[in-house]
Amino acid sequence: MKIGIFGGSFDPVHNGHIEIAKKTLRQLKLDILFFVPAFSPPHKTRKLTDAVYRKRMLQLAIKNFPKFKISDFESKRKKKIYTFQTLRYFRKKYPAAELYFVIGSDSARDLKNWKNVKEIMRLSKIVSAEREGYKTKIKKDFLKLEGIIADISSTDARDKIKKGFSIKGLVPTVIEKYIKKNGLYKG
Repeated sequence: MKIGIFGGSFDPVHNGHIEIAKKTLRQLKLDILFFVPAFSPPHKTRKLTDAVYRKRMLQLAIKNFPKFKISDFESKRKKKIYTFQTLRYFRKKYPAAELYFVIGSDSARDLKNWKNVKEIMRLSKIVSAEREGYKTKIKKDFLKLEGIIADISSTDARDKIKKGFSIKGLVPTVIEKYIKKNGLYKG
């Protein structure tokens, strides 16, 4: 079994996230890809939108993709969880599976600073998706997805909403409606 693990704050989930997930699933011929929303990412100081909203947005965004699932491993613990801990969980749950940890090239540049990076690389293969504008030299032991991912970020989406601008094209339409209905990111 081949399992992809795609962690992030997904605040909100955007079209770039979905594009990365689809490319990873297709190019690596994965059996399943788990989105793992963080409760409180160790490298971010900003308070995240409540996990309930972020999970619901993910559910809406992936509902038409049967091989996409959501793992509550990090969000249920209600504390900072490091990637190596998440990968240990998946390794224990799926001992015979090939694990693929999915990151964007913006994160790949900083991976050397992550806690227990050697264990991360021992527990899984690292898959890097090159985000437009974030070209980085991919390590030889990383798998690189073919093609460039559009330069879309959750930060940009939140900023546009705060300023009253449209986020059409940045997030799936269903997410745009959900954000509007729930008054998220207005400041």
